Formats: sequence, C-alpha cells, structure tokens
Amino acid sequence: MPESLKYIASPFIRNTLIRNNDFLYYYNLLEKRELLNEDQIKDYQLNQLKKILIYSDQNVPYYHELFKRIDFNPLKFSDFGQMEKIPFLTRELVTNNYEKLISRKKVNGGYYIGATGGSSGLPLKFLLDFNSIYKENAFLYYYRKKAGYTFNNKLATFRAVSFGGKSWRYDAMYNELKLCPLRLSTLTLSNFTKKINEFEPEYLNGYLSAIWYFARLLEESQMNITTKLKGIFLMSENIDEKQRAFVEQFFKVKSFVHYGHSERCVLAEGVIENLYRFDPYYGFTEQILMENGSYNIVGTGFLNCTMPFIRYKTDDMCSPVNKFYTIVGKRSSTIGLFGLNNEFIPSTVFDLDKVIFKNILNYQFVQREKGKAELLIIVNKQFQFTEIEAIKHDIHKDTKGIIDFDVKIVDHLILSPRGKSQMYISYL
Repeated sequence: MPESLKYIASPFIRNTLIRNNDFLYYYNLLEKRELLNEDQIKDYQLNQLKKILIYSDQNVPYYHELFKRIDFNPLKFSDFGQMEKIPFLTRELVTNNYEKLISRKKVNGGYYIGATGGSSGLPLKFLLDFNSIYKENAFLYYYRKKAGYTFNNKLATFRAVSFGGKSWRYDAMYNELKLCPLRLSTLTLSNFTKKINEFEPEYLNGYLSAIWYFARLLEESQMNITTKLKGIFLMSENIDEKQRAFVEQFFKVKSFVHYGHSERCVLAEGVIENLYRFDPYYGFTEQILMENGSYNIVGTGFLNCTMPFIRYKTDDMCSPVNKFYTIVGKRSSTIGLFGLNNEFIPSTVFDLDKVIFKNILNYQFVQREKGKAELLIIVNKQFQFTEIEAIKHDIHKDTKGIIDFDVKIVDHLILSPRGKSQMYISYL
C-alpha cells in the first residue's frame, strides 16, 4: 500500500490488533491480575502449565515419546517441582527433532515460521501460532501502559526489517515509523531527524545501541528532535547502563525495558534499574543453578501450541536480587578476540571510556585471523589523526602485545542482519 494511503487507513488497520479477541482477552487478564494475590497468580500459572503439558503429551510426538520414556503423567501434574523430572530442551534437540516437535492438531489461525538471529551460533528455526503475535502484544502494551502509553500514541522504532533499500517505513498496525539502524550514519542523520520530526512520535522504541548511537550523532552535530517525548522503550539487547543513562539524559525522559526472545518461552518486565520480574502469565520460568554460581534461564511458554517448548534452555543467565533478577543475554557471553597463540582476550579488557577515546562516537572490533584485528571507529569533528597512534599504544598495552591492531576511521559500522550493534565480529 502506498505510504500516503497507509496514514489514511491507519485507524482501520490498527483495529485489527487492538480489537483482536486474543489481544483483548490477555490485556484484560493482565489488568484483572492487579487485584489478585500471589497465591491466586501461582494457581493460574500452575493450571496453564498443566494445560500445555497435557496438550503436548496428546498432540506432539516428541513429548508423547519423552513422557512415556521417563514415566511422566501430565494428568497427575500438581506441583511446580515435578517439572524437574522432564529433561531440558536445547537448540540442538529442536533442530534434530524438528518434525516430531510439531503438533498434529491444527491451531486456529494457523502458524508461521520464526527464527532466532543466531547471536549464539547458527540461527534456530521453529513454528509459532499466528495468534501468539496478538497475545504477546497484549503483554507489551500492558507494560507500556505504566509509562503513560495509550493505543493512539506513535512510536519511532529503531529496529531492522526489510525496507526494500529504504531507510524507514510506516507500519500502520503498530502506529510506528520503523527506522533501519543499518542505514543510520553521519551522512544520513539529517534525513532521519527530519523524518522523525515530521512523524512526531511520543515514544522512541527499539535497540538501545541504535538509539544511543542516534543520540551521540545528534549531540555531535548539535541537533535534536523537536517532538516532545514521553519515554523510550528498549528491547532485544543487553542493557549497557552507561548507554542507557546517556540516552535518558540526552532526550530528558525515562526508558523502560523488557526481556524476551523469539522462541516465546520467557518474558520479563524491567522493574527498577537493571532488575527484572519474570511474567508468570506468559510462561513458567526456572532459574537453574550453574557451577559458576549464576543461573541459566529455562522457560516453558504458554502462548504457542504449534511447536511447544517445554523446559527450553535459553543459554541466557540471571542472578537473583531479592524478588527480582538481573539478566545477561547470550549476546555478551564468550565475546572477545583471539591472540596468535589462541589466547582469549575478553571484552572486559578494553576500556574505551578513557580520555584518549573522547573523540570516538562509536567503535567495533573485527577479527579475520588469530593475532590480528581491526578497530573500526566513527569519530567526531575534533578527532586528530595523531590520536590513532595513541589508541594503538593503549590497546597494545592492555592486550600485552599478543594481538596486532589496525585502527580504521569509517562512516558506519557493520551491524547484524537485524540491525543490532555488534561490538565484536569474528570471521574465524
């Protein structure tokens, strides 16, 4: 549909989401939850868990065979602790048992193919109920309501989707202007800013790394958006608290965050600072203690019946803090570079907050062979070429000379296919 017609038809298109029966059911369910006590909420979660276990046993070959083998009877399920009898589901098991994990019972509304971005290895393919889109949006909209968000508000979203070579696209369903981080640079900044100002969003939304970089570019160019924001919603990336603080200070609004993943097993709402609360209506989330003292996040989702995931190991980690959790996603695990003799240099070695890096707007490490790497940098107008040698010297000192760096000034960094910032890219 032409862009001009999308704006005209927007209210009608949007009604297909906010008046959808599944969306309204879950949104109202979450509002009613505010009146329930902790025991009542746990009872609901236990019933939903039992329901998906029974469904999977009766309709999904993989689980029917598994439950029979381990002598697990979902009809007798009555306590969360009984879940420990079921083996974990891993990415490898999903890939190797793909056909067996598909339900033999057709789901109303059909299904579609989902996939992970491959941040922890090869992308994973799976099937999702089409109606789970509406159900998940009910949770996200419920969270956003606490930030003053209403169904009529506009979003400017920094998140990569296919734009057919364009830098943005209007999505009438979500009343948002989708902006492609892959095309954001010093050369395109003024066009991005003009488009956002014309759209007049009340909220920014998307990857923190992209919104942070947009803010850095605006600051460097002494520009800003003219629309008055009410908040910023962050998603799909680990939260760097320094980046988050800068974004909030620059745009003079609070940011709100949630944790989730494409497999739709776990959803958590950011409550205070970097602490999260797992949502008991979205699924059953377990925290499995690891040898290093951290906890692996394991989820059983309630929203998807076409290919249910039961006790799925996400590979993301969390740590309990009172009644809440800190969460570290897989995107920050085992990230680093390799020296000539296979020495591993973790990301924590590099501190680019030092004074000598003050004129760098953004950066990225790229490695194609052991013992060598490139540091790609985007610089401001005050940057002097003599600073490159100082940067090389500092990094050489931090890495004890086991890796040779070439520093290059670039206009833009290499982003993932989904437009996420990647501090480290390895072709090894």
